[in-house]
Amino acid sequence: MAEYFGTTVDDIFSTQTERFRPEGAEGVDAVIAYDISGAGGGRWMVAIGGGKSETKKLDSLPAEFTAKMITDAETFVGMTVGRIDGMEAFQAGRVRAEGDMAMLLRLPQMFTKYVPPKKPITARDIIETAVDRFQPQYAQELDVTVGYDFTGKGGGQWTAVIKDGKCTLEEGLRDNLTVSNIVSAEDYVDLMLGKLDPMVAFGSGRLKLVGDMELAMKLPKIFAKFVPSEEAEAVEELIVLKKIISVDMEYSTGPVMGQFFEGLMEKKILANVCPKCGRKQLPPREVCAPCRCRADEFVEVGPGGEITMIDDTYYASPDPLTGETRETPYGSLHVLLDGCKDNETFWHMLKKNDLFDAQPGDRVRPVWADERTGSVNDILYFEKVR
Repeated sequence: MAEYFGTTVDDIFSTQTERFRPEGAEGVDAVIAYDISGAGGGRWMVAIGGGKSETKKLDSLPAEFTAKMITDAETFVGMTVGRIDGMEAFQAGRVRAEGDMAMLLRLPQMFTKYVPPKKPITARDIIETAVDRFQPQYAQELDVTVGYDFTGKGGGQWTAVIKDGKCTLEEGLRDNLTVSNIVSAEDYVDLMLGKLDPMVAFGSGRLKLVGDMELAMKLPKIFAKFVPSEEAEAVEELIVLKKIISVDMEYSTGPVMGQFFEGLMEKKILANVCPKCGRKQLPPREVCAPCRCRADEFVEVGPGGEITMIDDTYYASPDPLTGETRETPYGSLHVLLDGCKDNETFWHMLKKNDLFDAQPGDRVRPVWADERTGSVNDILYFEKVR
């Protein structure tokens, strides 16, 4: 059956009787004929009288009728669901009327508006939007294949091929996939609609990721969020200019932090030492908090050390320096650098590849930026020593 705007002519007439409003048809005794051409068309008769309505599909229309509408299936459906303006269709000759024109104009009073039923979203519906949702700015220089293996009812297999900043979708699974998503079709739909938490699905084994985990973590950014078509149409379009507000200014970090940043430029991690308790501070502060005295002596520690605490983070919090949202998941850790003791730990980020592997007690080392400028970004992250 031919669909137009997601609806068929039969869908509309099948609900005609239940949409009837007796209070809007008082004193009406009429027969409305519909002659609808084109794919999915046909001939229908709607009889109204005595506070009731009856709809029939006919092979041929009766010779006697109160009013008759002649149009094509696409125009009829479009007018009914509000996608085509009725008056414009009449003026363009796409709709013709015979008989009592006033009776046709009363139809909106006698029948409530047809609302297409919401059709369930399937895994195929979603995966077929992958190319449209592809965001090439997050897939530069990638040459990968991503497999989707949906099991159970409504399942299937697809491969997304990302190469040269473009994405194509193939039915079936390629050999030697870079990463593969294995999940039931039902759970995939819930994941994409936000009804199932990805970490819950992954932790419970309902979602399996095989292959390059780092690429798997990037997929939510490479492919934009799926938005059902009815929601996309309902949302008002907004024009947004994303810009990080930055004031061109310089400020002093002070002599203590300034010396710490100068050390980073030479691949040195400097702590200052309290003259009373001997406590090392990382990063250095001008005053030892417990002793409340100035700490002017600096010592070099690390650069390697041991993890004392690690935190895997799945909440997409904004970076306080730039305002941009960090990619998730990411790991932060406290490192007891060589030369430090007790709680004299140094906080920093963990290399993504070590996220699911590193544990407290593991040895780590800093990975330095090639060009160091004396900033917090001179150490990119810590990586596990293998």
